[in-house]
Amino acid sequence: MIDALLQSIPLALVAAVPLLLAVEGEVVVQRSGIINLGIEGMMLIAAMCAVVGAQWSHSVAVGFVAGVAGAALVAAIFGLFAIVLRADQIVAGTAINFLALGATGFVYRELSSFMQSVPHLQSSTPIVITAWIVVPIALAIVLWRTMFGLRLRACGENPEAVTSSGASVGFHKWAALAIEALLVGIAGADLSLVLSAGFAENMTAGRGFIALSIVIFGRWNFTGALIGTALFGAAEALQFAMQAASSGVQFHLLLAVPYVVTLLILCGIAGRVRAPQSLGKA
Repeated sequence: MIDALLQSIPLALVAAVPLLLAVEGEVVVQRSGIINLGIEGMMLIAAMCAVVGAQWSHSVAVGFVAGVAGAALVAAIFGLFAIVLRADQIVAGTAINFLALGATGFVYRELSSFMQSVPHLQSSTPIVITAWIVVPIALAIVLWRTMFGLRLRACGENPEAVTSSGASVGFHKWAALAIEALLVGIAGADLSLVLSAGFAENMTAGRGFIALSIVIFGRWNFTGALIGTALFGAAEALQFAMQAASSGVQFHLLLAVPYVVTLLILCGIAGRVRAPQSLGKA
């Protein structure tokens, strides 16, 4: 079992890349005062667009660009309601998830014959390094070492102070959504073009909601996000190891292991974290 667990860790790190990118994007957005429950739907749309783009162009690179474009479209729709129209962010995000689930399911059924032999990225090493090392370092520098980052974080704590300084709260929130769209678009494309050989209905499997919980666990900083995602990846490695060891536990119960671990972690930190003061407020 121990040998199988150790052998599963590299696989778990690769499998956790879409989740980690989503977590990093959500940290930025929530720091700006927005809570985006629609991240699940955003990733699902990105995965679908990536497959369509890659199949149409026969290029994985174009597939990734299409995935980012799909996520950006969803982010724009969410931003219209959450930032411009000041609608309830929870309701808007939930609606985005239902819309994405229905739309991708419909398109998949209509184009299922088209989505055969989708181009597949052979090596995931560059994306793994980018997600686990490059992105968190770059975002940490931007958020905690630049004036832009200071104002973005102030939008989540005291937006009136940002306005009084002459800066635009709306601009910083849109910028945060753009960063999230880029990262979640790559996450969705990675899910369908690297971890899978195409698209499947509801293939995100709750990763967006897990990302939201990891952001809370990580106390809205990137060190905590990395630790939380690593714990989830370790739980997935345990799941893979138990499957390889033929432990006798039913397959569907093993699939639940990472999610149960996440719930236990959240129960352990409930009431012990402080969210940005203006999080979720119009």
